Amino acid sequence: MPVSSKTALYTAAQRRPLQQQLHPRSQQLQQQLQQQLQQQLQQQLQQQLQQQLQQQFQQQLQQQQQL
Repeated sequence: MPVSSKTALYTAAQRRPLQQQLHPRSQQLQQQLQQQLQQQLQQQLQQQLQQQLQQQFQQQLQQQQQL
């Protein structure tokens, strides 16, 4: 199946209300999964940001020491 028809199917499914699509139980599960994914992404982003900031800070400190 070509990618374009897959995305077309996906967007069509997105437009349809979730209640019609899913059983209440699977709706609940989907919400939980989305929340978990969002939390994981946020944690990863925060860690990356912290690492970058620490690296920048250390580099600045080293440059100042060289002066």
